[in-house]
Amino acid sequence: MNSENDGDDGQVSRRSVIRAGAAAAAATAATGTAAAQEEGGDGEGSSSGEKIVKVGPNGQNIFDPAELYVTPGTTVRFVWEGSGHNVHATEVPGDAEWSAKTEITGPPMEYEYTFDGPMGEYNYVCDPHASVGMEGTIIVTDSPPENEGYQTLVPDSAKTLAVAAVGSMTSVLGIAYFFMKYGGDYDGEFEE
Repeated sequence: MNSENDGDDGQVSRRSVIRAGAAAAAATAATGTAAAQEEGGDGEGSSSGEKIVKVGPNGQNIFDPAELYVTPGTTVRFVWEGSGHNVHATEVPGDAEWSAKTEITGPPMEYEYTFDGPMGEYNYVCDPHASVGMEGTIIVTDSPPENEGYQTLVPDSAKTLAVAAVGSMTSVLGIAYFFMKYGGDYDGEFEE
């Protein structure tokens, strides 16, 4: 048997098998890496305790996110992405000092406030667009939920099943290719 290439007699060399195994392992590793990357966040905010609320993104009359959970001491930065909006605090807990009422403006306006307490719900609106539902809430709490923001529509178990199905189909196709290419002739007599 020729160790460098496949022989003319239809036999498979050890190097071909090793190459095929390495390719299958690389494909499996790449699939796992892609699935792991889907689990990451959207990159907004930072580890220093700052959160971002977009004001009028994509020309819509909304705050994004409309509901935000923060711990005491977190700075929330409002970033204008659309024109003709403001942030006006309408209802705050007890003796809270947040009395925001920014001017009606557009980009590149930014406004930030550090929510030191007291804990509770801080409601705010955009005055020109409150009638169409442009309102938001910041909830200051010691234990915010783990999954704040948008929830994925596809559960993790379905993602895992899809990755497994794609891996299985790839394996079956690889084995089918291997047998079609290197299956050999069976015209001879078989030993029993």
